[in-house]
Amino acid sequence: MAVTMTYFKVLPGKTHEFVDFVCDVREGRAAEHAASRQAAGLKVERAWLEPTAAGDVLIMYFEGGDPAKSVRMLAESREEYDVWYKERLADITGVDFNDPASYVLGEAVFESPRFEREGKNIPYATVLPIQPGQMEKWRAWLDELLVSRENEYRNYLERYDLSAEKIYLLHRPDGPVAILYAEGEDPAGSVAKFARSHNPFDAWMREEMLYLNGIDFIRRQTAPPPDLMLDWKTEARRAAA
Repeated sequence: MAVTMTYFKVLPGKTHEFVDFVCDVREGRAAEHAASRQAAGLKVERAWLEPTAAGDVLIMYFEGGDPAKSVRMLAESREEYDVWYKERLADITGVDFNDPASYVLGEAVFESPRFEREGKNIPYATVLPIQPGQMEKWRAWLDELLVSRENEYRNYLERYDLSAEKIYLLHRPDGPVAILYAEGEDPAGSVAKFARSHNPFDAWMREEMLYLNGIDFIRRQTAPPPDLMLDWKTEARRAAA
């Protein structure tokens, strides 16, 4: 299955409205949501609400045979549920979700080694801004993780009980932004541990991400983690799980 991700800024004062909207999707209109996503060819849809210094953001994950095509179908749909869904999201984000161009979808640019592990495999996502003028160095840093520092990076994944990490790059009108997606036993808890770690590799990672992404993990460790608000899967995927 292919995957893509995107994100949208939540308008000031609209966070509680978004929480109510997701409750409606999960509970009051769950059957309609499932029918909509299955008709569009999606297998998994997830949504996180992440507090950031610039305001809350909505991170979205789409998985299916052709998730970009599925998103276009939803944007163009005139089905009653899809119209309601897009109108509610438009009011929360200020984005016209009837326009396929409004969905700036992420390109997968990084994928870690994958570890098969027992126990929970909780999904996690966070927005990683890319500092102006640092795209080339940021890509070189990703390459370094998988080449010259591969053993240290594998050890990092194992130490934090992470099954995998992926990064999706979005070319937005206001500049490039990345989304980090991870799975593991407790990814949010792992971020907090990473922020406090004295491991030399972890310290190097924090320095690089401060320089390239502008993220100070030591100061950020007390901030609320992204909240997984929606984790929809097809009935077939649930049965296989």
